[in-house]
Amino acid sequence: MRLPISAAVVLALACVGATKAGAEPLVTISCDKPNGVSISYGASLLERVEAREKNQPEPPRTLKEQKNGYAALPTFIIDSNKKKVTVIWSELPKDAEARKELKDLSVPTIPPPPATDATAVLFTDDQISAIETDLWSITTYSFFPKIGTAFIGQQAMQTGTTSAIELATFAHCQFSWANPKGDPTKKH
Repeated sequence: MRLPISAAVVLALACVGATKAGAEPLVTISCDKPNGVSISYGASLLERVEAREKNQPEPPRTLKEQKNGYAALPTFIIDSNKKKVTVIWSELPKDAEARKELKDLSVPTIPPPPATDATAVLFTDDQISAIETDLWSITTYSFFPKIGTAFIGQQAMQTGTTSAIELATFAHCQFSWANPKGDPTKKH
């Protein structure tokens, strides 16, 4: 049986991660595309550019809400120590096809982001939560194994601006436990 490329990448990364960390994967969580809303506070780039072109002061900050989401499919691998969560974002199939076509035309493309690590801060039968920080933002992941869902949130300053943004998304997920006895959705 031949695995799709994304599944093969996930399995390879899981094996490499397990060897490096000394912990084996406990659960792999594969989610649909997360969708939700973003809330921003500040002046948009367009508003600031228009004000600058008209020699006007920067427009006042306002609170705006709009539909938003991630343009990728997330996979999470939680190690058996229940401390590290490897986060892998895969392209949507239509984006992968478009990127391949552009590459065939020798047009430079941006690859999917590299895998990152989050720190698990809560691990119960009902909820698993993790936090990932980087230079500009914090991302929270909350998984609910018994109902097959996840909430993914991100808060950040928009680089080079005085605007802040929060993204709140929801996704349906599948939980694949390395040991069926660890699956909280099954009675033992």
